[in-house]
Amino acid sequence: MRARRIVPPRTHPLPMSPKGPAMPNAVPAALRRRAFKPVAALALAGAALLVAAPAHAAPLQLPAYSRTTLKNGLTVFVMPTRRLPLVDFRLMVRAGSVNDPAGKEGLASLTADLLTQGAGSRNAQQIAEEIAFVGGSLDASAGTEQEVMTCEVLKKDVATGLALLRDITVAPTFPAEEFARKQDEALGAIASARDDPGTVATQALGPFLLGKSPLAHPTIGWEKTVGALTRDDVVAFHARYFRPDNAVLAVVGDVEPQAVLAALEAAFAGWKASGEKPGDAYRPVPEPPGRAVLIVNKPEVTQTQIRLACMGVPRNHPDYYPITVANTILGAGFTSRLVNEIRVVQGLTYSISSRFGMFRNAGTFRISTFTKNETLRKTIDETLKVVKSLLETGPSEEELAKAKRYLTGQFPLGLQAPDALAEQLIDIEFYGLDPKYVETFNDRVNAVTMTDCRRALKSYFCVDDLRILVVSNPEVAKKALDGLGPIEVQDPR
Repeated sequence: MRARRIVPPRTHPLPMSPKGPAMPNAVPAALRRRAFKPVAALALAGAALLVAAPAHAAPLQLPAYSRTTLKNGLTVFVMPTRRLPLVDFRLMVRAGSVNDPAGKEGLASLTADLLTQGAGSRNAQQIAEEIAFVGGSLDASAGTEQEVMTCEVLKKDVATGLALLRDITVAPTFPAEEFARKQDEALGAIASARDDPGTVATQALGPFLLGKSPLAHPTIGWEKTVGALTRDDVVAFHARYFRPDNAVLAVVGDVEPQAVLAALEAAFAGWKASGEKPGDAYRPVPEPPGRAVLIVNKPEVTQTQIRLACMGVPRNHPDYYPITVANTILGAGFTSRLVNEIRVVQGLTYSISSRFGMFRNAGTFRISTFTKNETLRKTIDETLKVVKSLLETGPSEEELAKAKRYLTGQFPLGLQAPDALAEQLIDIEFYGLDPKYVETFNDRVNAVTMTDCRRALKSYFCVDDLRILVVSNPEVAKKALDGLGPIEVQDPR
């Protein structure tokens, strides 16, 4: 679940891998800042926005687009835009770390890492050189529920980009030497992550909150499971899930719809449908009753990482907008209540945030912060006090209005580039959202009433049935956490 977002802090589902957070999603995708790629940075210099930006301007309007199903079952969105001489491809396969077989956690991630390391007739170096020669970008990544392949090229290089995207998706060769190298890299990242208390906390929180659910493990996997993976495992995972009837492709940019559809039909003609769609990889996760405390043993730290968490809601939940507004007030952004009280007023931490992570069929809520070992208990108590106060009295009218202004003002800013629009199309399809999600976002945020906000706070923001996790010195933490619930101590995995 990749961290490259603007305020409010990116809300991502648990768990996080050392390589970054899993695939999107509880804040709107358009509120996330993108790291521009070489051709995008060049073309965007001085370019106009694709959509209206000011919050008070005319309603947002996506460029017209089409939804087509190719002969092999691949769903394709084509959105022509003429403002930039770019074309962005985003191909999503409905599979991710939730589809890792038990005992093979990390398989989806390793598969994605290998897609660009040899495909079709090209080896890894040839792939890298070919995309670099045209100044484009080509990438593959795995998240909790998606494998995503992206390619961005200038208009004149569309044929090159499409050929490379097709090969890494349909015809990766998974060379044995590249498998060994990427497996070693993953094991190195896992080992390195043990030195980062923040990553240790986030990874430990997954199993602590979600139990044995396939959602619980980090995308990158565990050291033991990744070390046991074989090339045959990767080949089998790719063969099972990388099928056109289990995938969606968005093409956004300076293209002619009919021409690009014809090119896609030709490029993917040999990609055969499976004839069946894999079922859900996990069941909804029940809320664990009562409080429980987990201390992850890291005796050398001078600052304690803190996570307070409970179950949340899926992405397509009917209260998405009230939840988003309420969370903006509580802990998303520098003017939120948590930041103001815990950081600014009391000086207990440098950073604190609350986040909803939303999957297709489940979700999480968590508060993340850190503090000096000596102020561990005070930080937790004061944080819960802020949450309780907001739940009991609700926000002020000014807080509600400010949260709405912020969300509706920031949303258009994330829709400036073709890759952002491609991501929106994929998200709408994957999560089963209203096709008019973008156009109606501001209106739906503005329609959230005080009653809606208070209902969301009381229904989805937890203070009692909490999982409380800290990464700290157990001897210090045990005394500080006494009375908060049953305490368990474990070593980092």
